[in-house]
Amino acid sequence: MRKVILMAASATILFAGADIEPLVDYEAQDVQEAIVEEVKQVEPVVVPAPVVVAPVVAAVVKPKKWYVGLDALCGRFETNSGACSCLGDLVGKVGYNFNKYIAVEGRAGFGITDADHNGGGSSELKENYGIYLKPQLPLGDKVSLFGLAGYAKAKVESISTAAGGLSGELDEASPSFGLGLEFAINDSWSLVAEGVRILHSVDAGDTYGVGLTPAEDDVNLDTYGLGVNYKF
Repeated sequence: MRKVILMAASATILFAGADIEPLVDYEAQDVQEAIVEEVKQVEPVVVPAPVVVAPVVAAVVKPKKWYVGLDALCGRFETNSGACSCLGDLVGKVGYNFNKYIAVEGRAGFGITDADHNGGGSSELKENYGIYLKPQLPLGDKVSLFGLAGYAKAKVESISTAAGGLSGELDEASPSFGLGLEFAINDSWSLVAEGVRILHSVDAGDTYGVGLTPAEDDVNLDTYGLGVNYKF
């Protein structure tokens, strides 16, 4: 009887053992959970949108081409019989700069004072006109050397105060040339110093009926002085 009971009990234990859960690998489980947790903590990388920078357009400054000016000049009237210095001449100018190396310029002036002529009497520059090609050579940011080459016309009146003195009116045109310096005060204003031969080796007696008395065949007219230009 005892054997039967023991066998029955053993059978019960064996059948009950089928319900025992299998062994769990806790170390592997912990590693897996740690990996999952780490994946959860990784935040997505936010890629910033590209910044579009608008191109900077530099302001285009147009060079000032046109200019006007005013010169206060002292004239020297030279003839065979002598010379007359410090004839006052006020000259207005208008010009156009093709670039910084070449320009064209027109001039018109009128006399403001007369002076004694050492050939007898006095002379006065009545008016003068000229058109010039103006080559320019920049010597830095402020200073420019310029030349003048063109054609000019002038009228000089002489009055004799003594017998045999210089008398008559010279109204003549000839090649004209000059040289000067221009100093820029700013983008618009500049100062000018120059010397210009308005008339060169003019033969007064052969060209004009009135002419000059005594006869003059090598007349020169020079001007020199200061001025100001305004560019626009």
